[in-house]
Amino acid sequence: MRKFITLRLYFLQLLVSASFNTYAQDSSRTFWDGFFMNTDYSKPFVSEIHSTQCKVELGFNKVESEFDLLEEKSRFQRPMVELHLGFEAPLYASGYGIKGSKKNWGFGLRLPLSIHVLEDMWGPETAPVINTDYRFGAPRFVAIRKISGNRFIKNISFSWIPMFHECTHLGDEITIYRMDEKFPITRINVSYEYTEFQVTLNDPEKSTDNCHSLKLGLVYRLSDRGQGWFSARKNVEITQDINIPTSAYRAEYYVDYQYQRNKGFLASKRCVNIFSLEVRNRLRYGYPLYRKLNGIWETKEMKETMVFCFNFYAGYKFLPNINENSHSVSLLFHAYNGINPYGQLRNYSSYPFFGIALTYEP
Repeated sequence: MRKFITLRLYFLQLLVSASFNTYAQDSSRTFWDGFFMNTDYSKPFVSEIHSTQCKVELGFNKVESEFDLLEEKSRFQRPMVELHLGFEAPLYASGYGIKGSKKNWGFGLRLPLSIHVLEDMWGPETAPVINTDYRFGAPRFVAIRKISGNRFIKNISFSWIPMFHECTHLGDEITIYRMDEKFPITRINVSYEYTEFQVTLNDPEKSTDNCHSLKLGLVYRLSDRGQGWFSARKNVEITQDINIPTSAYRAEYYVDYQYQRNKGFLASKRCVNIFSLEVRNRLRYGYPLYRKLNGIWETKEMKETMVFCFNFYAGYKFLPNINENSHSVSLLFHAYNGINPYGQLRNYSSYPFFGIALTYEP
């Protein structure tokens, strides 16, 4: 914990130092010129789970019977829809990356917000929303250092969110269904605050050039809702005498790799080929799950543990013109396996998903 706090203070000191150095060396710009300027670095990779990217995905996943109004059990039962809506509002930027600046250092502030929805589009008549996740909080501090003369490393960038809030909600129909079926747990209140730190080598910076990029990330929970990452109220969300242990884990970490190319076979500056992979060591929550066997609901106790999750995208990014700062649309194949990434469903460790994703980047 002490080392983590020291790292955060060093990063903040780095931002302040970069600020003074930038303005000391560039008399043509003032402090006020940077307000509401955007930064193109420290943006999420395509494979970064629950990022601020905008995606619409259609595919197949594993529908668990306790969240399935049809009460059927099949590994890939029917198509599902995943909707990711997010943006990062620019607050401040200075130095590298700003038009007219020739500095090797840059830093900025952005305010991120994202919403992620899992919907059973081809389920019963109402096509119920299964789960919705929300994420918002403090601004994101970003910084970048351009590296010249190195054959392999072009830059190194940093991102830090001091405190972010995540909360999740089951769809109304799913909650009512669980109450009607008299589940011992009608819902879990997954709600917590965390801090997140990222370091990226060869940040693509919204460029379409050939690039191998690597990102290391750490998520550390700050708050405690009763059981750590979540809480459950007796006689309201817990209808029977169940003991749910408090979480013993606070941190999750991940590695992202992304490769993009605009040259070679089936690739160009307006049709950029992308491969993106995330490996994340994520916590499986330790509350029971329920499965219907031969018409009878059975309880399976789950133990809290860390599980490696794999998220992979491959496809193409299409740009309307060669301008690297223009908006883009991507068509990608998506495959995932690991912890169910949605709200209360995170006590399921075997969650496969494969499908097609359409993304938009402004």
